[in-house]
Amino acid sequence: GDLVAVEAPTYLGALSAFNPYEPRYVTIATDDDGLIPQALDKVLEAHAVKFIYVVSTFQNPTGRSLSLTRRQQIAEIIQRHNVLLIEDDPYGDLRYRGEAAPPIKHFAPDNVVYVSTLSKTFAPGLRIGFCVAPQLIREWLVVVKQGVDLHTSTFNQALAAEYLCGGHLAHHLPHIIELYRPKQAAMLQALDRYFPEDYHWTQPEGGMFLWIEGPQGVDMEQVYWRAVEHKVAFVPGKFFYTNPAEGASTMRLNFTSSDEATIDRAVRILADVVREFPKP
Repeated sequence: GDLVAVEAPTYLGALSAFNPYEPRYVTIATDDDGLIPQALDKVLEAHAVKFIYVVSTFQNPTGRSLSLTRRQQIAEIIQRHNVLLIEDDPYGDLRYRGEAAPPIKHFAPDNVVYVSTLSKTFAPGLRIGFCVAPQLIREWLVVVKQGVDLHTSTFNQALAAEYLCGGHLAHHLPHIIELYRPKQAAMLQALDRYFPEDYHWTQPEGGMFLWIEGPQGVDMEQVYWRAVEHKVAFVPGKFFYTNPAEGASTMRLNFTSSDEATIDRAVRILADVVREFPKP
């Protein structure tokens, strides 16, 4: 299959969408600030990739965001190599602090397909997404869409159009942010309060997720099954890697669905569970 470049870790839903086409993967190293531009450049020098897939803001699973400088560097790199980048941005509107940066698409319009969704800011059940793409790619996507399901429900599209054109998003979004902001703060405070010192986690400025890295050798899938016995769940990090072994000691937490008191209690329980699995 074609070669696809992805971050390590990357969104598991994207891997699930790509896998039926049997691609080969090459991974791009990341750090606390997201994808490393120099690592991307080295990958593109060594491999002819079909496209690059990146979640640029409040990444799923880590919550990390690319800085303005990194976005500009990535844009320069993909233009120099003349390669296509898919920029997935479902969480960018969920910002609780800090300043937003323009999408990579802004700096390299002819080399980026920008995709987003209303699932995080309106209604996930509508399954409404959108993309901004160069004309030729957009024409191809229309044909592909017709082959998949003819078209998205016109009723759902009408609801989305009214939501956007009627100014409801601008009115509703601040309420979503004020709902999620204290939940994120509660989870971060609980992690500081309860978790062992040899665990480390991201400090996102928005989004829906926190990413925790435990000591090497701790198997988070085993931790998961033990935590579920105590009615606490998370996603083991290995599912976000093309090579699952790389994420064996990591986990993703989601803070959006519970109140602050429940979050505090759940993190305390999870901290007790991880202590049952000391570093080998």
